[in-house]
Amino acid sequence: MDDLRVETPGDGVRLLVLSRDARRNALSRKLIGALRDAVAAARVEGLRAIVIAAEGRVFSAGADFAELDGSVADIAFDEEMSALTASLRDSALISVVAINGACIGAGLDLALACDFRVASPDAIFALPAVRMGILYNPRRLAQILPRMSHAAATRLLLLAERLDCTDARIGGIVTHVADRPGADAVRERALEIAAAAVGLPSLAQEAAKAFVASCESPDFKVADWEARRLELLASDQRREALEQARTKK
Repeated sequence: MDDLRVETPGDGVRLLVLSRDARRNALSRKLIGALRDAVAAARVEGLRAIVIAAEGRVFSAGADFAELDGSVADIAFDEEMSALTASLRDSALISVVAINGACIGAGLDLALACDFRVASPDAIFALPAVRMGILYNPRRLAQILPRMSHAAATRLLLLAERLDCTDARIGGIVTHVADRPGADAVRERALEIAAAAVGLPSLAQEAAKAFVASCESPDFKVADWEARRLELLASDQRREALEQARTKK
């Protein structure tokens, strides 16, 4: 697909690059579907991590307004975005997003569905639903608001303010900051994080990601995870990791 470039830059890592620079990498339904298919394909192929980046000076301006008509029919866009964010959240893949420039609306929603968010020092973040006369998708808000501070959430939602990289990091939105501005810098840092993730024991990592997601569920039961930990204690990967740790001492 012309709007999404797919690469495999290293062992176990898939790179997905939004390639709609002329449209400020706005998320069309076609692009959303392509991203979802690419996430599924990466898992089927046995990869461990994905990096989502973008061409140009903007990560994403959000939803492609050319595909919205300002009626309740636009709920279809919410449903497709929710399917994409769920595929990232529920996948065992470690997901890292490289944010250069503006990360707006649905672009921020996509970024918050990833495990790690690497930002350029000059990146900006906004969720301007109130400016557009709507409330952002309530189901997604319930999932993403716990990831950020109350102050950041109210600034984004009630005032439609734009947060700079510093405020976004303080507010819990940004997890890592690149050492210099520019798309190349954030992509390099994101790929470094993905490579580091691939180097860790996969079973324990998958369990840890699932545990973090499970903690947010009303059905969370610690006993289920105690049983999972016992399985990992007796796993081959754990024995190999323990032996490697002994060798390094």
